[in-house]
Amino acid sequence: MEELKPLIDNFGRQITYLRISVTDRCNLRCVYCMPGSGISLINHDEVISYEDILRLVNILSNHGVNKIRITGGEPLVRKGLTGLIENIARIRGIEDISMTTNGILLKKYASELYNAGLKRINISLDSIKEERFCRITRTGSLKDVLAGIKLAKKTGFNPVKINTVLIRGINDDEIIDFVNFAKEFELNLRFIEYMPIGGNIAEAVLSKETEEKIMSEFDDFRPIKGNPAEIPPSGKEGVYDGVSRSFGFKDGKTVIGFISPLSGHFCGDCNRLRLTASGNLRLCLFYDNEYNIKNILRQNDDEAVFKKIEDIIKLKRFKHNFNEKAKKKESILWANDFMNGIGG
Repeated sequence: MEELKPLIDNFGRQITYLRISVTDRCNLRCVYCMPGSGISLINHDEVISYEDILRLVNILSNHGVNKIRITGGEPLVRKGLTGLIENIARIRGIEDISMTTNGILLKKYASELYNAGLKRINISLDSIKEERFCRITRTGSLKDVLAGIKLAKKTGFNPVKINTVLIRGINDDEIIDFVNFAKEFELNLRFIEYMPIGGNIAEAVLSKETEEKIMSEFDDFRPIKGNPAEIPPSGKEGVYDGVSRSFGFKDGKTVIGFISPLSGHFCGDCNRLRLTASGNLRLCLFYDNEYNIKNILRQNDDEAVFKKIEDIIKLKRFKHNFNEKAKKKESILWANDFMNGIGG
């Protein structure tokens, strides 16, 4: 059988990773994701269908895409999600399916998701203090998230990753508390630099500052390779695991990662494509240019669909331009769409 053409951009980067936002709806209202006044949600009939998602994944899997991440909004608020995951897991060529969730509904769906074929999970958690958690999320219960984390571990998800967005003056005093929390439950904790998307502006805590704070508290905190027990022979920067630089401790049970889109962007190795909840392909989280995949999928010929997607991929930029735009105060609102629709 003829080998199908991989999906490669103009910079020689092969696209192997598709992030799918299945909904723009969420049961939380996090301060860095949505404005306090709320947002206009997509009409139900405009949200991309599971049928279109599956066809797109089928087509892309024939051209080298092998990794899928389900995002939102909060993906678990969309009905039938486990059925979608089960169908994606059956697609030849898909090697990895993961999901990012706020964890509120995991106590209801963890086992169902695992049995459907989801094996890795990321849980967003920006405070382990009840009152502050409520302030950041504007609603929700920390107890529900903590219960979801414990259940995810018990169910067999491996790894269970905790995504923490640090915002100066809001939760940056919890860095060591988060590390101790991750060590207690043997979690993979990732500190993510705050990204001012959609008009939400605050001061980011850069990874270097966080890293130095942890090093000052833990003598055995050091860079690691893919396995927490593997210590690189030299270097203090940490080894990249995807977009995260990985660090750990002597006991090898906990991974601390740093995702640094602002201070140390990883654009040069970008292998990802995003599908928004409204059914648009997005080439970069930080640019608002989108391309309607629902219209493209109306063609019956899969290879014609692929050719159009291939043409779109040629428009992918080498890197985001945040640093340039940030120098101009009036253009700090450099990405206008809110995270709930993009999928992060």
